[in-house]
Amino acid sequence: MDSAFEEMIANCVECQSVRREPTKMPLHCWEAPTAPFQRVHVDFAGPFMDTYFFILVDAFTKWPEVRVCSSITADSTIRMCREMFSTFGVPSVLVSDHGVQFTSEQFQQFLRMNGIVHKMGAPYHPATNGQAERYVQTLKQKLKSLKCTKAQLNVELCNIVLTCRKMIHPATGQSPAMMMFGRQIRSRIDLMLPKNEVVDAKNHTVREFKDGDRVRVRDFLWKFGKIAEKVGKLRYAVRLDDGRCWERHIDHIVGVDAYLPDTSPNSARNENGNRYSPGIAASPSTVATSERSVSSSTSSSSAPVCASETPAGRRPALPDPVQEPEEGPPNSRVTPDAAQEATPPLRRSTRVIKAPTRLNL
Repeated sequence: MDSAFEEMIANCVECQSVRREPTKMPLHCWEAPTAPFQRVHVDFAGPFMDTYFFILVDAFTKWPEVRVCSSITADSTIRMCREMFSTFGVPSVLVSDHGVQFTSEQFQQFLRMNGIVHKMGAPYHPATNGQAERYVQTLKQKLKSLKCTKAQLNVELCNIVLTCRKMIHPATGQSPAMMMFGRQIRSRIDLMLPKNEVVDAKNHTVREFKDGDRVRVRDFLWKFGKIAEKVGKLRYAVRLDDGRCWERHIDHIVGVDAYLPDTSPNSARNENGNRYSPGIAASPSTVATSERSVSSSTSSSSAPVCASETPAGRRPALPDPVQEPEEGPPNSRVTPDAAQEATPPLRRSTRVIKAPTRLNL
């Protein structure tokens, strides 16, 4: 009789419709990936404040990516996937629900062109896509607790995502940033930590200059000046001879002698026409020229020419003008004969130019 009652209840529609739900099966986990972005989980959250959020989670590193969008069409989904894939690479497997934007032919064509295997969970069973669903719940809870306005939505969203990427994940024992990049990303809380002094292990010898040192600096051509100030470890402010101030790297600065002549156009000149440079003796040719000039002027002043000895209509002969020596070091002046000898003879090519051989078709 018991079996008859059981059979009757099993075949009763009303009894079966109000029967308790069956016992849930044990949790079945996805196969563990072996590399970042090997399998990703995607889902949409919203609408929240008239906006939607496209969420992508990497199954290996638990790295989350969130994009704000105003529509959840297939075109917008493909556009956001392209942006993420261009940064982290194209995944092998993409897991989603049965949303129309994921099942559309346009999105399926996009996955086939990129060689992505599309896996979808059973309908009305969101636990299959639990990686993305968990972040959807976390994002909704945080945004509601912050009570932010729509103007501050993007700012608060960035803070939430940064916190999720920096926190240690219980499944991996490391933060998503450490799993993805092999290092911990920096946040404002790191400002409270003590800073470690960086010691240069190579101990390179760095050239240094002092204020007022005579140097030459480069700017297509070399200019001369003095060090005005040290503005960085390898940068100096140089006051040029013409008054301008340049800021240059030490690679473009060379020290020169302190008695190098001033190259400014308004620099002081001595009586012989040369720029004054203390500590540099005058050359013999310069001294001889000066002596001849002095003797000529003395003789002309001591022995004036009489009017009777000068032919009528002619002026008295004046001494030859003394040629002003050229600027620069004495040894740098080149005579015309030496310049002609230093000029190499003109060489012309003796190669015979052959006529081109053309292909006549």
